[in-house]
Amino acid sequence: MLELLAPAGSMEAVIAAVQNGADTVYMAERLTALGSHEHEFDRDAMAQSIRYCRMRGCKTAVSISALCTDGDIDRALELAQFAARAGTDALIVRDVGLTDLLHRALPDMPLWGDVRLGVTSLEGAVAASALGLSRVALAPELTMEQIASIAKSSPIETAVYVHGPVCVAHSGQCYMGALAHEHNSDNCMRCTEPCRGRFSLGGRMDEHPLSMADVYLMDHLEALETMGVTAAVIEGRSRKPEYVAYATKLYSHAIREKVLPTEEEKHDLLYAFSATGLSDGYYTGEAGPGMFAPAPEADRTPSRFFSDIRKNYMSGELRRVPVKFYVVMKPGQPALFAAEDGRGNHAAFKGYEPIDLGRQGVSGDRVREILYRTGGTPFNCTGVNCAIEPNLDYPDEAIEEARRELLNQIADKAREHRAVTEGTLPPKPEDRQPEGPPKLIIQVTRPEQITPELAAMDPDYLYVPAEILAAGGGATAPFLERGTQIVAALPRVISEAESPVLRELLAALRARGIGQALINNLGLLPSVRQAGMELRGDLGLNVANSWTLKFLSRGGFRSVTASGELTARQIGALIKSADTEMVVYGRLPVMVTEHCIIRNSAARCSCATPTSMSDAFGSVYPVEKEFGCRNTVYDARKTFLADHPETYTGVGLWGLRLLFTTESPRECVQITARYKGRNDYLPINASRGAYQKGAL
Repeated sequence: MLELLAPAGSMEAVIAAVQNGADTVYMAERLTALGSHEHEFDRDAMAQSIRYCRMRGCKTAVSISALCTDGDIDRALELAQFAARAGTDALIVRDVGLTDLLHRALPDMPLWGDVRLGVTSLEGAVAASALGLSRVALAPELTMEQIASIAKSSPIETAVYVHGPVCVAHSGQCYMGALAHEHNSDNCMRCTEPCRGRFSLGGRMDEHPLSMADVYLMDHLEALETMGVTAAVIEGRSRKPEYVAYATKLYSHAIREKVLPTEEEKHDLLYAFSATGLSDGYYTGEAGPGMFAPAPEADRTPSRFFSDIRKNYMSGELRRVPVKFYVVMKPGQPALFAAEDGRGNHAAFKGYEPIDLGRQGVSGDRVREILYRTGGTPFNCTGVNCAIEPNLDYPDEAIEEARRELLNQIADKAREHRAVTEGTLPPKPEDRQPEGPPKLIIQVTRPEQITPELAAMDPDYLYVPAEILAAGGGATAPFLERGTQIVAALPRVISEAESPVLRELLAALRARGIGQALINNLGLLPSVRQAGMELRGDLGLNVANSWTLKFLSRGGFRSVTASGELTARQIGALIKSADTEMVVYGRLPVMVTEHCIIRNSAARCSCATPTSMSDAFGSVYPVEKEFGCRNTVYDARKTFLADHPETYTGVGLWGLRLLFTTESPRECVQITARYKGRNDYLPINASRGAYQKGAL
């Protein structure tokens, strides 16, 4: 049976989830450095919530799914240790460095991979397994065929988001809030959802072309279970407890009783709890404009509806914990009562000595009738085994006392949890300073940018999209003649269906003598290694701390790119156990989306034509074709640091990267010359990106 995970952003939401049938409740602590949010817990509320759930047979998972800087690691470890000691059943993680440390700090604690790991293929699940995770949430963009293919062969458990809000960007690959809107990073759980605003596409202002409908997979739960998916996840930790209660109730009934919601219940779910509609477009393979249709205006006021929902979960107990009773009554001996639940908890109670009446006394049926009365408690009596000799009398109130005592004992034991095994943390990584000045790295996105004039700038490395290289390599010969190393920049996202295409692409590149690959997702590791290519890590790996650098260095990465959400000072302070790159120029990607944005708006694809979109403030974001007819949206402003070279020189960087997207061939040369100190060129609409204020 599918395990149902429900979100909770408050103690009341925990109650709402448990009382409506959640198998697991997931929550997060309120930590300023890791992303303060009103829908997060303080320590006392978290511990109380864990105890509440344990007593009622519901598991808990504590989410530590924000990226961690070096300054956050100790707080994150402390939170993990607190949650483990409080009795949580699992931790939800996504930061690679923190995950590696948690294996040492809490060796017996199950770690589940957050959806922001971006697992879109079986190889992604294999990579998650190699991280030591026991479960991973698959990317919401997958179709039913892709989910089935992964779940069937995955070495670890898989979870699927079945209900709630989803972002138009691939999880873990959205930086719009960090770069464009007051440095509120989604990777730090502080996203203000700028993508849900108004945007102009092709010269006209659409309503909300990036605001997606909530995912809704109620009709596909049996299929997911048949595929081998372990867990169904309801998203929405920031939503009201009433939402948690209603969504959990409907999905719990659908999973356990195979009863789908009525049209009225689905109507209520849509009108009361969704601002953008409901869709299963990703799952059915029908992704497109229909996934962005907003919900119609509600046709009734839901205040009474909310009140009724709240009354139901706050005024009663769902009898969800099975318990069996055992009774032995013999003349001349105290009555013996015992109980056990389905979790290995046992209780015993010695009662009064029954009275031998010499005639018909208490019957087994009467004892069973009383012991079955567990209303108002979390317990559901599933059986009573009586061994009562004849002619014995025993008062009803004494049987009721025994029932209360047994259930109290079971409840006390259920609150307990096994002792936590705590390990020893490894020593801090060793700093490995590179020899000589930083390498000059140029990354292009268009074949026309690869010119002899750019080659004359003598870059040490040239990063080129793999598709361009496989199609003929562009004009890379002048670069090779000057000793520039060519690196294939792989697609940011590869689905399960596209994995064979990727392997063919890598084989073609290897045949052309390309021996290095730049990757954004750990799910590409198996294919790149199989092709015999060396690894370099891009921005999409979200490297934010020294421990992640160390982990990737152990994994064979030749170089790793520091997150564009760090400040320049934070990047300089990283302990560089791996050669570290920094993107010092260019339009950084703000999101990669499964959708062709322009096709959704204009009903036709124009990927070959340069396109852009504008927000309500006049900022213009270039939209570029990504592998598989996806789109990458780039920042409206160009990050430019050449006028402040002290921010990136002398801080232990191995490489400085110039990222060219919309630049003309001539501008590519001018920018490169500026960074080599040969002119004073200043690009239009330049900024410091997040390097000045930071977003993590």
